[in-house]
Parts: sequence; C-alpha cells; structure tokens
Amino acid sequence: MNKMIKNPTNPSRFPPTNHARQGGWTFWSLLFVMGVILFFSYVGMRLVPVYAANENVKNAMRISLQDLDLRRATRAEIVRKMDGQLYLDGSHKLLDYKTELKVKRSKKQFILETNYSREIELFLNLSLLAKFDNVEERELAEDG
Repeated sequence: MNKMIKNPTNPSRFPPTNHARQGGWTFWSLLFVMGVILFFSYVGMRLVPVYAANENVKNAMRISLQDLDLRRATRAEIVRKMDGQLYLDGSHKLLDYKTELKVKRSKKQFILETNYSREIELFLNLSLLAKFDNVEERELAEDG
C-alpha cells in the first residue's frame, strides 16, 4: 500500500507546496511595472518633438548648402536660407544663429555646424537636457 501522508485540510492527493501558492502577479508588482511603463512612455512623448525639430535643423543645413558657391557664400546667405527652410518646417525660432551656428571654411573643405541644447521639463523640478551637435561638410572643388 501507498503510505502517503494526507493533509486533513487539503483533500487532494498531494500536499500543497510553496511554489504553487506563489504564482501570478501581485497588485503591487503590477502597479510598479505599469508605473515604469507609463513613466518611460511619457518621457518618450516629450522627447519625440525635440528630435523631430533636430531633424528639421539637419534638413535645413543640407538644403542651405545646395546651389551655393561655397567658396564665395557668406554667412548671411546661409542663415537666410536656413531660416527660410526652418520657417517652412515650423521650427524657425529654434536656433540662435549668432551663438549656435558656426561656419568654417578652409581651402579644401566647407563645414557648417550647429551646437545647441534643449531642456525638456517633465514634471515638478525634473527635466531632461538634450544636446545636439550637427555637422554638414562639403569638399570644395579644385579650381583649375
């Protein structure tokens, strides 16, 4: 005969084990996981417009260098073309051209740089800082 100890409070054949009673999520673990998901979703929603505006800046940098004689182009021409493109994209007040736009030129290369940062407020006194360093380079054709 089978000499198994029967549990008088449990009419089943096998006595209960600890891991059988510990299955599933508790209310607090579910609440914690949902809170983490909601927090990162909120942060993502706040960051998407900032990165989309940076893509507009990169696009304006590319477009501003098209159809220009880069050996003779002035900073004012580049700023005017960039500002016009950013106006069309809805981001025309994004850059301070005096401090955040740099134009460098050498005998062989033309470099257009934007270095700026944006602070994204989340809630209370918590905010994020996004820094952008965009570079657009063009090789200058040799005269001859």
